[in-house]
Amino acid sequence: MSEQPRPPADYNPGPPPASNLVWGIVAAILCLPFGIVSIFQAAKVEKLWAQGDPDAARDAAGAARRWAIIGAVVGVVFWVALVAGGVLLLGTLLDDAASY
Repeated sequence: MSEQPRPPADYNPGPPPASNLVWGIVAAILCLPFGIVSIFQAAKVEKLWAQGDPDAARDAAGAARRWAIIGAVVGVVFWVALVAGGVLLLGTLLDDAASY
């Protein structure tokens, strides 16, 4: 495996991109599998930036954001469906109990 060349001493690309770690944690609360992937991608951002690979750091930040969005959407849909199913089940049980 070849080692990547080091950036020059005066290399300063500016601040690193936002890692989206907080959104990954929120996604992990809503939908664990997608949130874990988002957190993993977010953790790579700072390391890649420090290694002098800003393109890969931006790609990792974008991937973290995408996975966080996917996890949030899937999580919200799941929890809404779970609550709706619970309400319907409870309504059916109460309706059956009232008919006796």
